[in-house]
Amino acid sequence: MAVRCFGSPRPARDGVKFLALIALTAATACSSGSTPAPTGSPSASAKPATTITVTMKEYSLTLSPAHAAAGTVTFVVDNAGAVAHALAVAGPGVSDAHTSTVPPGGQARLTVTLQAGSYELWCPIDKHRELGMDTHLQVGGNGPASPAPSSAAATATGQ
Repeated sequence: MAVRCFGSPRPARDGVKFLALIALTAATACSSGSTPAPTGSPSASAKPATTITVTMKEYSLTLSPAHAAAGTVTFVVDNAGAVAHALAVAGPGVSDAHTSTVPPGGQARLTVTLQAGSYELWCPIDKHRELGMDTHLQVGGNGPASPAPSSAAATATGQ
């Protein structure tokens, strides 16, 4: 007696191929093939702005971080002292950048564009500069640089 199969193995293989084709089509339809960049994100060539916190008290300046790359820098000035202070910055391309007077416990911001080079930061109120509120910031061209030594280091007190 001969055994007879209904249909041939070929239609079964064609059915599997058809299902695979449907699954692949569905997966492709759900994807655009490229990933768009998030809206509002900076481009790869844009450098993020640097923020440096300047803590001021009688009679010292502390920078954190104590280095910066050339570009836009925002100094966030925190007056942790008991008397009013301010921040002044001078160096390559910057001659008259300063905050208003910052009361004890107050905060101010100063945004400047810095080139590579050495910048002096000090408190311009009364004789605070001579009392030790004076430091230097070395700005690197392509990457962070260390602060330059000064007669009053960034964390030294002048009392």
